[in-house]
Amino acid sequence: MATAKRGATRRVVKPKKTIAWHNVGRQMILLLTFVVIVAAVIYSRQSNILPITHVSVEGEFQHIDKATLVAAVKPHTMGSFLSINVDRISDAAEALPWVRQVQVRRVWPDGLHLMVEEQVPVAQWQESRFINSTGDIFPASKGEVKQTLPVLMGPEGSEKVMMQRFLSMTRALTPMSLSIKQLIMDKRRAWRLVLNNDIKVALGRADSEQRFARFLSVYQHKFQAYHPHIAVMDMRYPNGLSVVWKTGQKPDLNGTV
Repeated sequence: MATAKRGATRRVVKPKKTIAWHNVGRQMILLLTFVVIVAAVIYSRQSNILPITHVSVEGEFQHIDKATLVAAVKPHTMGSFLSINVDRISDAAEALPWVRQVQVRRVWPDGLHLMVEEQVPVAQWQESRFINSTGDIFPASKGEVKQTLPVLMGPEGSEKVMMQRFLSMTRALTPMSLSIKQLIMDKRRAWRLVLNNDIKVALGRADSEQRFARFLSVYQHKFQAYHPHIAVMDMRYPNGLSVVWKTGQKPDLNGTV
């Protein structure tokens, strides 16, 4: 009779998988937090939640009426504190006359604060509008045109170039107690100006900056004493100038200039 072999049989026992409950808990907390945030945002964006009830205005004004400004932006403040479109509000305000720039800031929990910069006219443009120091044109209501401001006249689209020249010329003229009453650039891009002493200066198209510099030198050293008699100084000559005297007021220059 055969006998069975005795011995132990090995059996591999697989380890039981353990669940990392701390990781699961962390993920659940993150998911719950996300859901709460999304729900809070959706809730707060409802127009009847945190509505805008107060609009304040900051700025120094001579021409802007605060009540008119608030009335212009009010239709664009209908919404919640978070959903309000501040760009539309600033656009509506900047569409008003004399408003140059508006910055809109939310003020928790129901307010808007408007920081407003008023336009500052440096000159009249074409005798019917205003132009500021950066060459931006803005409208003037009837009766607002200031006769004391200089007048700039040029082709549409030349506003910034003309303002740059105006400011540059003004800086050069100021030490001689002169200022510009009128600066004109015609369609041919030829320049001429009228000074506060009513002298007309023709610079022409080519080399107008060099001609203006020559005018400053010649006027200061030769003609300033005769300014009451001068009607026009024409600088459109390669190496000289011509002077038109007022009728019957040509002075005795005792020689050539």
